[in-house]
Amino acid sequence: MFRVEGSSIAGVGVFASEPIPAGRRICLMEGQSCTTDEIIARIRAKTEVISDPLQVDASEFIDLDEVCRSFNYSCNPNAYIRGRNELVALREIGVDEEITFDYSCTMLYDQARFNAEGLEMWSCTCACGEDQCRGVIDEFRTLPEAQRVEYLAAGRVQDFILRFFGAGRG
Repeated sequence: MFRVEGSSIAGVGVFASEPIPAGRRICLMEGQSCTTDEIIARIRAKTEVISDPLQVDASEFIDLDEVCRSFNYSCNPNAYIRGRNELVALREIGVDEEITFDYSCTMLYDQARFNAEGLEMWSCTCACGEDQCRGVIDEFRTLPEAQRVEYLAAGRVQDFILRFFGAGRG
């Protein structure tokens, strides 16, 4: 369904090798399940960088395997992660089109915890090249309010983010 090769966004990316219809599961984002404590220990030991694990709950991450780590970011993505770790086509994805998702919809860090550990929260300059590029990749609560509301209403975020914001916090 897809292949990994060089990307104009960053390093390598994942590209459709056949048409992928809207709503179809592309893959499960897989790797080793880790707690916040384990991720912090790996970052301190320099065996992990803070940008690589996929957050799947308030204090749980997946240390993604190499293929899953290769999906790039876009401010105008063609896929999103629903549930815990299911990557789904947001719209039809054509052959040879790079498969992207909005990383900001997967990050809602315990900032106090990371700060107490002396770790800076991960964010970076965006290089997606989209006309509506926000210029920065950061966590969900930093998105413009209208975009957060749109993503939440459409269910285009993971369950743990839906629960957090559904509880009236944010």
